[in-house]
This record gives sequence, C-alpha cells and structure tokens, in this order.
Amino acid sequence: MRKGMLLFLVAGLWVSSLAAYGNEWLTISTPHFKIHFQPQHRAWGTATATELEKVRSQVLVEQSRALDVIVDAVILDPFNLPNGYALPSSDSPLMVLYVTPPQSDMEIAHHQSWLQLLVLHEYIHLVHLSQPSRHNNKQWLRDLNDGYDLATAALPRWVAEGYATLQESKLTGKGRLFDNYSEALLRAFARQGALLPYSALNFGDGSYRASAMAYLLGARFLAWLEKRHGEDTLDAVWTRLVAVEARGFESAFSGIFGQTAQQLYRRFIAEFTYQAMQEEQQMAPSASHEFMRFPFAARGIQLSPNKRQFVAVEIDRERRTRLSVYASEQNDQALTQFNQQQAALLAKDPSDIPDKVPDSFLHEVLASYVPVNFSGVSHPQWANEETLYFVAMNKTNSGNRINDLYRWDISNNHAVRVSHNLGVRRFTFINQTEIIAERVHNGLSQLVRFNLETQTVADLLAGSLHTAFDYPVMDGSGQRLAYLKQTPELGWQIHIAPINSLQKSNEVVPLPEYTQYVTAPRWHNKLNILYFIAGRQGELGVYQYDLSTRVLRLLNTGGHVFEEVIGHLDAQLLFLESTAYGSKLSALSVPQHAGTMVKTKLPRNTTKLGTDNSAAQWQISPYQAIDQDWSATMALHGASASEYSLGLGFTGSDVLKQISWQVGANLSPSNAFLKGGYADLKYQAQGFQLHNALSVFDLNLDRQAGKRLTERTHFDSWSNSLELTTSREGDKWRWQPSVGWHAEKQTSNLHHSYWLGSRFSYLHDQQTFALGANVDAAYIWGESQGHRVELGGYAKLWEWPIILKSSNRYRTSAALHLGGYSINSIYEGFSAAMVQGAELPFFFATGKHYLGYEFATSWQLGMPRLFIKRHRLDSKFIAQSWGAKWQLDLSRKVLGNAAQFAPAGVSNLRLDIGLSRVNSDEFEDEWRAWLGIWHAL
Repeated sequence: MRKGMLLFLVAGLWVSSLAAYGNEWLTISTPHFKIHFQPQHRAWGTATATELEKVRSQVLVEQSRALDVIVDAVILDPFNLPNGYALPSSDSPLMVLYVTPPQSDMEIAHHQSWLQLLVLHEYIHLVHLSQPSRHNNKQWLRDLNDGYDLATAALPRWVAEGYATLQESKLTGKGRLFDNYSEALLRAFARQGALLPYSALNFGDGSYRASAMAYLLGARFLAWLEKRHGEDTLDAVWTRLVAVEARGFESAFSGIFGQTAQQLYRRFIAEFTYQAMQEEQQMAPSASHEFMRFPFAARGIQLSPNKRQFVAVEIDRERRTRLSVYASEQNDQALTQFNQQQAALLAKDPSDIPDKVPDSFLHEVLASYVPVNFSGVSHPQWANEETLYFVAMNKTNSGNRINDLYRWDISNNHAVRVSHNLGVRRFTFINQTEIIAERVHNGLSQLVRFNLETQTVADLLAGSLHTAFDYPVMDGSGQRLAYLKQTPELGWQIHIAPINSLQKSNEVVPLPEYTQYVTAPRWHNKLNILYFIAGRQGELGVYQYDLSTRVLRLLNTGGHVFEEVIGHLDAQLLFLESTAYGSKLSALSVPQHAGTMVKTKLPRNTTKLGTDNSAAQWQISPYQAIDQDWSATMALHGASASEYSLGLGFTGSDVLKQISWQVGANLSPSNAFLKGGYADLKYQAQGFQLHNALSVFDLNLDRQAGKRLTERTHFDSWSNSLELTTSREGDKWRWQPSVGWHAEKQTSNLHHSYWLGSRFSYLHDQQTFALGANVDAAYIWGESQGHRVELGGYAKLWEWPIILKSSNRYRTSAALHLGGYSINSIYEGFSAAMVQGAELPFFFATGKHYLGYEFATSWQLGMPRLFIKRHRLDSKFIAQSWGAKWQLDLSRKVLGNAAQFAPAGVSNLRLDIGLSRVNSDEFEDEWRAWLGIWHAL
C-alpha cells in the first residue's frame, strides 16, 4: 500500500509540474530565428523577432554572409544587468539576450536602442564565428560533436569581441567605437603609456579596466586595419579560417597581412599613443588637484548631509566589494607620520634623499561594511549622518538575481534588506520615508516613487522598450527633480521638472554642440545651478548650467576621464575620475561665473526607429521542448587501481534544457574488464526535476589491476532509478527535497527500494571570509532498507578554502560495495549500493555500514585540492588515501553562465583527475592515479 501511494505521489507531482510549466515559455518562429521568452517579456520577444530579421538582411548586404540554419534566441533577465552572449555552433547557433538596459555612464550606453545594439552585437558573433567549414570531413565532425564544433569556432577573445564591437558601430553609427567615454578613457591611458600589450589583450593583466580592452582596443585595432589595408583584406581572414586548408587565427592573419597580429598591434598602439600625446599639447592645463587616490577602483561617492564624511563603493583587484566611509577633512595625521618617517630616514643617513610628499593621503576610514551573501553593491545615498541606503543584488525564488534596497546603520555596522524584488538602481530621497528611483521591471526602465515604510510603489514616468531613465537627483529645496532620459530620437538628455508634475512639465537642459555622452547630474547646494559630465570629440568635461541665466559653462576638461560629479566641499567641486592606475577624487576651484561659456544647441529628432509590423504575421506558440539538438559523445575513464574504459554515446536536449537525455556504452577494450550501458532521461520544469536513469554493467574483477578484499570474481547488474526533485533557494540557503524509486538486479536477485531525501546547503559569505554547511540525507526502505547521510563543512579565509566531508551509509540486508570510479553505467544516486573511490579497485570491500571522512584544501575555490580521506566498513579500517585531485563541472568552469543553454554535446561535462598515496593493512602502500572525462545528467 505504501509503495502504491508513493508511486501515485511521484506521478502526481510529475503531472502537476508539467501542467505548471506548460505555458511558462513562448516561442516566435520567423524564417530564420526562433525567439524564446516568458510572458512578462512578450514586448521584447516580438521586437526581437523583427530586429533579428532586419539585422540578418543588413549583414547579408554588408558582408555577403548569413547563417543558413535556424538561430535560437533566448530572452532573459537573470541578473538585473545589461548583457548578452552567443554560442557559435555551426548547426545550432544560440544567442542569449538580457533585457535590462544600460545606464548612462556605461560603455554600452551609446545606442539608438539597447535591443538593437544587443541583437546586432550577438548576431555578428554568430555570423562571424559559426560559418561552416569548407572542408567536408571537418564539417561532418563539427555536426557530429558539439565540443569539436565550438572549439573549431573559437577565436581569441579580442578578435571575437573586437569584431562584433566594430560591426555594432559601423552598422549603427553608434556603439563603443564612436563612444566619447570609451575614446576619452583610451586616450588617457595612452598618455600614461598604459595601453595593454598584445599578450594581455584577451583577458587583461589584472590592471584597472583591463578586462574591457578586448572590446575597446580590439575594435579600434580592427578598424585601424580596415582603414590602413582595406575592409576586404580583414574580411579575407575570416574566409581563410573556414578553408579546406586548416589554419588558426594567427596563420590566417599573417598570410593576408604579411605580418603577425602582434607586430601590427604594436604599430597601432604607437600611432594611437602619438595622436593622444599630440592632442595633449593642445589642452589647457588642468585647474584641478588630487583630493584622494583610492587603492584601486571606486564608484558611488556621496558626501554626507553635513559634508564631514563621504561614502564610496570600493572594488579591489580580486573584485571584492566593500562600502567605506571616509572623513572629508585631509588626513593630517598621515602627513605628520610621513614627515616623521622622512626625518628618521635623514637622521640615520644625512646624505640620503627623502621621498617626495604625495599629492594626497588616504583619508581616515570611519566605517567599513563588507557585503554578506549579496553582491553588486552600488549607488549609496545618505538618509542621515548615521544611516546609508544602497542597492545590492539578491536571489529570487527562481534563482535569478534582482536589485533591492538595503539600509546600513553605521553605528552598529548592520545592514538589512528594505525592499523585495523591486529592481531598483539609482535613487534619490524626497524625504525620510520616500525615494524616487529608476526601476527596471520586466526589461522596461521607469521612474517610480517608493515608500520605505509601506513598501508601496507608484509609477511616475513609464518607460517603453526603447526608452530608459537614469540618475534621478533632487535639488536642495526638495521640489525639483533632475533626471536623465534616453530616447531613440534624442539619445540621453537631462530633464528638470517639479516632482508633483513630472508628466506635465519639464525643461530639457541644452547641451554643447555635438555632445554624445552625458551623465552624472548634480545640483549645487544653494544656487540654481546643475553640474553634469558630457563628452564631445573624444574628450569629457564637467559642465555647469545656470538655470537662472540659461548659461552653460565648461569648467574643466584637461584630459580627465570624469566619472561622477560629487558636489561642493569648502568652495571646491569634487569629482571622481579614472586613471590608468585606478580611481581618484579630484577637486576643482569654481569661483562664481568661472569656466568658459559654451555654445549650446537643443537636440533635434534626427533619427528614429522605424516601425515594422512584420512580427504580427509570426505566430506566438507555446515552447516546444520536443525540438531536440543532439551530439555524439565520448568518455574516458582510467584508474591504476582498476582498469581503463572508453565510452561512446549520444546526448541531446532542447534549448532550455527542459528535456535532456543521453544513451551510450562503456567498454574496457584491452581486456573486456568492463562492459556497460546507460540511458538517462531528465525533465526540468520551473522548480521541479524528474530524472530516470537506467544503468547496466558487467565487471570481470579478475582483470582489474588492484587487489580486492572480496572473493567474488564476477559481478553483473542492471538498475533503474526514478527521482523527482524540487528546489527552493534564498540568499544564504538552497533546499532540494526528493522522492524516488530504485530497482536493481544483481545476478538473479531483484531488489526494489524507495527513498525520501533532502539536500540542504547554507552559506554565509563575506567575500574574504565564508562559512558553509551542507546535508545530503535520505531514508531508504524496501528490500534495500537503510539510510544515507552526507555532511559537509566549508570555510574560506581570504582565497584559502577548507572543506570537510563525512559519509554515513547503512543497509540492513543488501551489501554496500566500496571502490571504483564514477561512470554512467553504474548508478551512484541516493539508493546506490556502490560507494565510489577511484583510488581503490572496484568492489574492493563489501559491508553493511560505511563511514568515510575527508579533509581537503586548495589555494582557491574551484582549483585542484590537497586531500586526506579515510574509509571504514562495519567498524573496520579499510584504507586511507592522501594526495591531490580536481573534480568539477567542466562545462560550467569553461562556459560560465553560458553552460545553462549550451548545446547538448558541451553540457554536463565532468572532470575527475587525481593522484594519491593509498595506505591499507591489506597491501603495501602505493601511489594510485585516475582520470575521468564524461557527460553526466
């Protein structure tokens, strides 16, 4: 009766999960694309369908290239951030589009439409990298195996990103190639001799802003090549890459240009630097001076209400973030200490020469907060001298991340979450209980009024698909709001309006002629003046607009890379700037009527996105998981304690991985030690997962290398397992309850078992310090009654992880079998009788009660580990091993977030490699090694 009830429960949960998920995703099919989206992104889905077909036609005309296969596009908002990526498979190309639009101060903010720029950039990736090979056999292999396909398509990062950035700009007249902020940044770096060498162009060298240079420098280098040698010459490189003759990028490049890419890049850097130095000769000397230099990167600088302190979001070289509160006054103690050190130096050696006094000293740190279990800290604002609000990302129930408000009480150094699933970015206080914020909801930017106490949200200015808002700032009277608004016709513009009539009346701030970049508005404390940063002709400047006289003045350029206007302090205007070595605060004296009057021009509607109703003819239908992509797979397993085996199979899935499957066989070809097969099927649906695994194997234990304690010489078995799992997660925890059924036949004995299981993990993460724990437990009943409890502990000190594991498994009747490596042909789930240990032979020992303990550490999480492990069976010591091993999800390690939608042949790849010294009372101590690379659902 209990078995029947359990099976009924499993079936019921499965059917309910299918029903719940059935209408969750939708698909638009066009002649050349399939666009997959959820209902809340319907506007994005229909507009993307139109834009993709338009972009395909445009690229075909410009480059005579197109993809002849259907391209899948997935629309998401996983991080409340603007982004996207492409996976250039030649037979199943994919792009993923993040709907959150960029803010005004981002490098990707120069566009007519975020959707247009994103679609174009990602499609260029695909049409550039997914071209089929003209070598028929090579293309046949690419069609057969996804891993080989993607590896063949891959190019150096600077080439792939630089070319897509080049084309995004050439085809739109906007983009990062023509972006004033990006140009100003590169010119400033060039004047410091800090442009990256060719060897660091792909991934940077850890220096400030280095990771962006694959886009910014890559695009400009390729544009320089086209200008100097012709567009057709560069285009010929891509033609040579897919030729019958096998060529890598460097060979294809040097064969066309007659020089290597590195040689020509050096020439490009020399010319770019020379031009930047020539321009510097024409610049007026800067009237600013250094106020404080940060150790590395900083943003979100805000003076407190009484201006005695300021807050900064700081990011170090390891991308760790913290909120720091500094004293505004100069650090006289640091200057005194410096002078004392130099005096002591001269006292020891009067002939020595002391250090030069630095331009500034780090101000006194009054308070510091390290985020706990949230990330993306940004946009702090003072509520009063003791309280700060800021924005940070948190997990939703679905596992996505969204921006919410936090309150930091500085006196007790405690931060609490204020809003839930708000999607807020920059904001400004109206009073102590209300803010006006820019919010991104379902990919649409809007201005809202949010009550901190009642949690109510009131829409103020609604956004559209091609409109975005940014930088709301209240004036000193609390009556007027300045904010940035971007439209396809006018780009980014500064608007000023009374807060009680934002929709009825507003004033547009006139900008300098030919302005392309504008950001960071800031009100004067008392006067009717607004400051902001604008860019024109490749340089940035700080501007002052007097609303009383309608006069615009340029206060300073001086070759600075202005990031934020901070505000007035002691008759000085503070601003944040980027240098080649990090962020620094600078100060500018601003007497009344200072600066150069600038000729202004109100913007005109010079460009407009065309309307296209073609999406209306394309049907929107429920997503079909039955559309499967498949790939051949290979597997390799080997262990000196047992034997090696090879595997061949096929795996498949739909784009969203709702249905995934794999079938295959494993064989030891030299001596037939192992013969096995497997067939796995997995269905995932909005928090539910149903997995059926069939495994069959035959082991000839006499043919393996290692000694075993069991007397048995042959073992054959088949098993089938059906498992239903659901998951819930929060900021610090993840819970996965499961229920399942398992049938296993060993020789002539057939056993049925059922289990209720639960996986729970908890993590308290403060970036440099972390503590975590996980429990993986199941109660098993039936003919293999028992339990399984896996306990784990985790700690991190700076980058040094420490891992503890304990395993307790028990069976009342059927035996547990210790030893052997993980392989698809042998089941290793909740109810498995096998306890894997690659350093031991298969079926090394058997018993009813297994206890295992492990301690491991490494220099960084995700890297190879040093470990020591101990095995016990039925209260008897069996073996102990110590050494090094590396076990990881290889797909996620290589592809990152893209692994979620990667083609089936590069999904679910596992790596297990190790070397250990094994000690046992049954044999002499010896070294054991193992290696496994395989797909596992």
